[in-house]
Amino acid sequence: MSRFPEPPARPIRQQPNVALHPAAAVAVLIVASLGVLLAGAELMVVAIALPSIVADFGGWTDLARASWIVNAYLLAFIVAMPLAGRAADLWGARRLYVVALVLFSVGSLGAGASRIAGQQTGLDWLVAARVVQGFGGGALVPLSMALASHLFAGRARSAALGVEGAATFVGMAIGPAYGAWVLLNVHLPIPGLAMAAWQWIFLLNVPIALGTLLLLYVVAGGVETPRLRARLDVGGAALLSLALVAGVGGVTLSGERGWGDPMVIAGLLLAAAAGAALVWVELRLHAPLVDPRLFRDRSFSAANAVSLLTGYALATAVIGGPVFVNRVLNGPAEQAATALTALTGAIAIAAILGGAASAVIGERPTTVLGVALTIGGLALALGWGTGTDVSRLVRDLAIFGAGFGLTVSPRATAAIDAAGSSAYGIASAMLHITRTVGMSVGLALLTSIGQHRIDELSALVNDPSRRNALVTALGHPEFVGVDPRASIPLVDLLETWSRGQAADVLRLVFAIALGVSIATLVPALLLGRPRRRRESYEVTGSATTISSP
Repeated sequence: MSRFPEPPARPIRQQPNVALHPAAAVAVLIVASLGVLLAGAELMVVAIALPSIVADFGGWTDLARASWIVNAYLLAFIVAMPLAGRAADLWGARRLYVVALVLFSVGSLGAGASRIAGQQTGLDWLVAARVVQGFGGGALVPLSMALASHLFAGRARSAALGVEGAATFVGMAIGPAYGAWVLLNVHLPIPGLAMAAWQWIFLLNVPIALGTLLLLYVVAGGVETPRLRARLDVGGAALLSLALVAGVGGVTLSGERGWGDPMVIAGLLLAAAAGAALVWVELRLHAPLVDPRLFRDRSFSAANAVSLLTGYALATAVIGGPVFVNRVLNGPAEQAATALTALTGAIAIAAILGGAASAVIGERPTTVLGVALTIGGLALALGWGTGTDVSRLVRDLAIFGAGFGLTVSPRATAAIDAAGSSAYGIASAMLHITRTVGMSVGLALLTSIGQHRIDELSALVNDPSRRNALVTALGHPEFVGVDPRASIPLVDLLETWSRGQAADVLRLVFAIALGVSIATLVPALLLGRPRRRRESYEVTGSATTISSP
């Protein structure tokens, strides 16, 4: 017998799984988006505060430990998404959203208070708090999307998912500016404690999160989403977490160590083994964490493929744009921030518009249009050079961002509709996981190519014979035999040349991303309305419990 019954002969009208007045449903959507915005801002805000944090904890001499201030949040963020997504299907999205926001608040409080433990212990405390914070922040994303999926149906669901998808990128867009404002303007004293400005970047999250909880209680105190009568697949959760941490960790390390490094190979092999074991186990369970059979649905697989490939291209744009401003154009940090804000701001706006567009013209045309714009933005980036004006970078990154944003809602709608209401949470989580994996691979490749080229250029400049050949080829034989440490004009010449080399490297990275974006057209064209499934619901108290067909 098929796991999913055949669709009825006549199409049925979709209804939301939680009956609320439309105005109340919109209010819940807006409040839930606030938490997602907060988690998205945290992805970017720490980058601004990191120099101040590291200086407080002993400087950059222990870079390996300091890097975990960022990595701990990201890894916990990734691991939390599938667990929270499946837990939403089992126990209800609204109550777990509250738990996730409380976890985020506790982690923020711990991170902000870590300085009182001193340099050595304080850094460990901060990293541990970032794990708690990341777990709460990562859980908020699929929980809010599951909540929106149950509150809305049909065209309204597409628009709602566009809003939820935009919230993360709105947070990312305002994160750097918010962090800089806090560092410059917030100096609140606490009696008996010497407070640093960076602590308030974390501590201010607490009243904001508590205010969001209060608003959620007001607008959704009696709301809960349908629940599936099953147990959480702990074994599957452990295997998936192991696969994600090992895989993303291995890919991330490859950027600095190379793909042949033993730790990278070990991480990727462990991820592959854990992934294979996960599939084997999940196929044999009645209520798995992630049902591999979901990928039999063409639309579900296509949505995740679009998420994976656009994630790769997004990492290239997010990192490549600011690096181009800094390394090729020698622009200040403000110009890099402007370019990044143009990208994330365009994503946020287009995500909302994409929700409205997919509700009117469908998921497939909207996604194809979005992918076409990403192709256009990356193609324009191939023309960047040492004389390019920052305003052109802003324009091209905004075009790419608009394209990426247009794909956010239709791929989410397609995947969620394909999974059915008993798997809204895990379907939402899978989209974020595939996007994160794609971004990790994109970042690793960019780092790997860049590091390799930097090593080559350093070896060339430091080799007198090769340097003499270079300055001769550049038309300046007068610098043959001259030591760069004794000649500022020679340093200027080599700097101008290296800027051109950096532009070449980044154009290569953009060209690879362009090829990936062109390939994304294939799954985009396969995206479409999935076959409808019938599910029976049994009302128990104030919540609806989903029974297997």
